[in-house]
Amino acid sequence: MAQGALRGAILLGSRAPRGQHGLLISTLPMPRQSTWVDRQQRRHDSRFFRLLDGSFLFRLALSGAAAMALLLLVNSYATCRNNRWSPGCLWRDAEALISVGNVESLSIVTAAFLYVLEAQKRRQRDNIEAYELLMNCNASGVKWLVGRISALEILNSAGLPIDGQQLAGFDLRNLQAANGHWHNVNLEGSVLRRANLAGTDLSGSNLRGADLRDADLRGSILVGADLEGALLEGAQLDGAELDGAQLDRASLDSGAPNPS
Repeated sequence: MAQGALRGAILLGSRAPRGQHGLLISTLPMPRQSTWVDRQQRRHDSRFFRLLDGSFLFRLALSGAAAMALLLLVNSYATCRNNRWSPGCLWRDAEALISVGNVESLSIVTAAFLYVLEAQKRRQRDNIEAYELLMNCNASGVKWLVGRISALEILNSAGLPIDGQQLAGFDLRNLQAANGHWHNVNLEGSVLRRANLAGTDLSGSNLRGADLRDADLRGSILVGADLEGALLEGAQLDGAELDGAQLDRASLDSGAPNPS
């Protein structure tokens, strides 16, 4: 995955096919929430938001103007109330705004507005740091690291694709990565016990020998995925798409059809 790439998170499937090995999966559409990537794409379509995101001076000027308007409103309200809402009270004592106390208040309120307007930039930095953390964790080769799980969850919740990542053999139990974009991810032998992958697109991913016991795979897209020898006892597969999935020697609940 290229650092900073912005793509859609997932295409939800609505079909309930009978998989290659006759495993019948029922239809259960999974809800999809708007992600950071979705919001960024909508912002990019707006000239105002492109200017807002691209110019710090514009954000600063907008924050200052908003702070000044707020202080003017508060001062006018206080003046009119003291003068019992007499005509012209809105503009009476306007010079009272120019004082040391109000300048300090203006600075504080401007900083508060600027902090709000900088939220998208902060989230962008968080995503970049999460990606770098993921790369460092993977390079270390350690099987279980809380930093790896945290980084994957941050990137997934932002709607950024995890496509092609090499996560084979890692311990990712209890991972929360619903509605993600995980094309062609190598998860061979990984521990995904009790992981939430509901609605996640895992098309073409390598899940051979993965531990998916009690995992939530409702509405997931497993088209062309390799699940040979995977442990699927207790996994929730309602609404999952399994066209072309390899399920040889996959271990299912005793009550479910066991692929040959």
